[in-house]
Amino acid sequence: MRKHTRSHGFTLIELMVAIGIIGLLISLALPALSKARLMARQTKGMANVRSVGMTFAQYAGQYRTFPFIEPGAPVKAAHGEMPVPEGMIGTQWLRPNAVMITSDPFEMEWMWAGPVSRFVNPEENYPIWVSPGLPQVLPEGDDLEAREQISLRLSNAFIARPELFGEKPQDDAKMIAPVKPEDVLSPSSKVMLFDAHVAYYSKRPQIVESHYDAPAPMVFADGHGDAKNPTQAKPGVANIMRGGSNIKLHSTKDGVRGQDF
Repeated sequence: MRKHTRSHGFTLIELMVAIGIIGLLISLALPALSKARLMARQTKGMANVRSVGMTFAQYAGQYRTFPFIEPGAPVKAAHGEMPVPEGMIGTQWLRPNAVMITSDPFEMEWMWAGPVSRFVNPEENYPIWVSPGLPQVLPEGDDLEAREQISLRLSNAFIARPELFGEKPQDDAKMIAPVKPEDVLSPSSKVMLFDAHVAYYSKRPQIVESHYDAPAPMVFADGHGDAKNPTQAKPGVANIMRGGSNIKLHSTKDGVRGQDF
């Protein structure tokens, strides 16, 4: 007598329940994974600004000032010196044959990469000059506007004399001057560099007062890093040399003698 056995599979209802449970578990795990990825990228961003802060400290140790482009000074380009009109600033850019010239000295907030490139290799260091989430290789040609090629912004306070941000500011070209480490009176409270792109957020935060309203990696003049919301920094003062703009971290009251947090 032959014995028949019956194989037991999943019914449609059991399969739907299993799929529902798996979907529920995935939905519970996704926020945690998303938060972990955000924290990982923010940690990388913090490491970036700290690393650049160390480069600035090494630069200052060698040149006695933080990175600065002297207005009117000729550009030491790959094929010799290139003259720069009076009152303008110029620097060799990230590639040997690229030169950047502008009439706005406060563009040094991103053009600092030019003089620093004489101190470190730009191709090797470029991945730490951009926000995590952006391409980590030097852009080719005009693929990206020059100021957008650098995410870390140098505070305008490190480009001008403290008097420009004082009670009686003067619209005078002489206000544009290099800053020495000893000029910074509260180095643990004055932001030097900050990530202006914060590209690692899956959804870009709202822009408030010219900054993304969210914690951003930044490095202070004493070299320590932190993730703080730029919109929560102390109020600045109007920069009369830049159309009266008043942007926190940039227009710090009393410049490098003042405090941001």
